[in-house]
Amino acid sequence: MIAALASLLFIGSNARAQRDVPRFEIGGQFSLLSLNSPSSQDFILLSPDFDNPCKQFDLACRRVELGFGARFTYNLTNHIALEAEGNFFPGRPFETFGGFIPGGLPAGHIYQGQFGVKAGKRFKKVGVFMKIRPGLVGFTQTSHLTGFRAATFINLFGQEIHYENAEFRIGRATYPSADVGGVVEFYPSRRIVTRLDVGDTIIRYGIYREPMFRVCPTNGLAPCNILVFERPAETRHNLQFSAGIGIRF
Repeated sequence: MIAALASLLFIGSNARAQRDVPRFEIGGQFSLLSLNSPSSQDFILLSPDFDNPCKQFDLACRRVELGFGARFTYNLTNHIALEAEGNFFPGRPFETFGGFIPGGLPAGHIYQGQFGVKAGKRFKKVGVFMKIRPGLVGFTQTSHLTGFRAATFINLFGQEIHYENAEFRIGRATYPSADVGGVVEFYPSRRIVTRLDVGDTIIRYGIYREPMFRVCPTNGLAPCNILVFERPAETRHNLQFSAGIGIRF
């Protein structure tokens, strides 16, 4: 992307005079996102014979989301353009328990914003481009460890034992992303453009924590202790397909 932008410094007035496409484009699209979720607690802790298809077949769990959005394009030349795109995937929120989502998978509605460069070749009725667009992908339901709350346990001998319980809440989370792929455009007229996008939306998930299980001594002399599961940061690749139409002016 930096190389593409730097090359614009060497484009003279002759190149600008040769522009035969409108400078601005505004359009909308429908988008299909095959979301490759990060590793769940189930994958890491449960035995291989657990009744989980993703585990049994050594596949990452995916959820396919259908969404819609809008796009703005600024054509710098016939071959290079700057783009900003936003999408929203309504989805259906997962059921939550005590301030966390079992399995550690982001849930709820998904929102996406990408901004970057599109570069390629235009023909009379068709254009073919590559795109590189960094951005953000967010989820409306993710678990957050808010801290530890002090508590007191009185055992069978009347002794007070002070300990801490982990506390969680459900909230939004936004992760860095990058959209890398290809674009095919069709030009039925000078003012109308239809477009097909296929790309890899790369999402970098951050460190995640949630309750793992409760350990309780059988003699009743100590309180139950909730262990906290921690998943390290992960990068996931997600296939995304979009189809839309726009107006050029």
